[in-house]
Amino acid sequence: MDSSSIEHLWDLVRRLGDASSPRDAESLMGEILEPLLEEDGYAIQSTGQQRDLGVDFIAHKPTVNGQGSERLAIEYKHFAQRAVGVDTVHRVLGAAQSMGIPRALLVTNSRFTFAAREAVRRNTPIGIELLDIDALRSWIGRIEEVPSVDVDQVNLIRRELSRKLIKLILKNPRYLDEIEWREMERLLAEVFEGLGYEVRLTPGSKDGGKDIILTCHVEAQAHSYYVEVKHWRSGQRVGTGAISDFLNVIVNEEVDGGLYLSTYGYCSNAIESLTEVQRQNLRFGSEHKVVALCKSYIKAMSGIWSPDGTLSEVLYEDTL
Repeated sequence: MDSSSIEHLWDLVRRLGDASSPRDAESLMGEILEPLLEEDGYAIQSTGQQRDLGVDFIAHKPTVNGQGSERLAIEYKHFAQRAVGVDTVHRVLGAAQSMGIPRALLVTNSRFTFAAREAVRRNTPIGIELLDIDALRSWIGRIEEVPSVDVDQVNLIRRELSRKLIKLILKNPRYLDEIEWREMERLLAEVFEGLGYEVRLTPGSKDGGKDIILTCHVEAQAHSYYVEVKHWRSGQRVGTGAISDFLNVIVNEEVDGGLYLSTYGYCSNAIESLTEVQRQNLRFGSEHKVVALCKSYIKAMSGIWSPDGTLSEVLYEDTL
């Protein structure tokens, strides 16, 4: 978040203190929370006129495995004098639980009673956090104090880490079990770049349904491919729904094809249910494909490897 955005947040907090009505204050709070939660990957929506929901906002964040989203229920209480009591905490807990939302945030410009703070320390089915105006200021302050970083230096370190991990995987594929999902995507981006592709790694969230975008040139003509990576260390296998979603992205965006990599494999009917035409647009790989790509990468970096055919043929060789 840049300095002008942070200064705008401070201005909104100052205006919040001067707000004369709860409705105006709630609107200001939405403007404050939106960029703060966005830093953590959440998109926030006001419940508007749906007062029967019992909360003012609901925030959504894509899950790590790409299946569904994490949700956060948010209620704001604007009081001139009195503190937020335990009854309000219980109402927010009840509203979140009735909607099946596992986390809640209760925010106030005032303060919380001792009983309210004690209530959130108990074991409840809903995780709830209390945020007063001082805690809100601290949240903004933490973002403001994040120092600028040398992005190029960070990327160099990540690349070197990916290269070392690739070598470890070739020694023993079980090292895959220790690699976090986003690091797996970076590792594969390094592999594809080493094999000669132009590579773009999409953001960790809001990636548009693909993790890596590859471009290669065949007879002076550019060809684009999408790669979707599922690295669920729980050992979960990919099902038909996830494959259909990825196939729709490939078809709708009119790219040349795609590669689906699932390190822990696929459900028994996930691939068999596809038609021959669909199989022409989409190829599959499991742990064996990842290892094979890593092996080709090491050979390419040593200068002793070149593809037998085009890069697209290397990409499209199924290894399940």
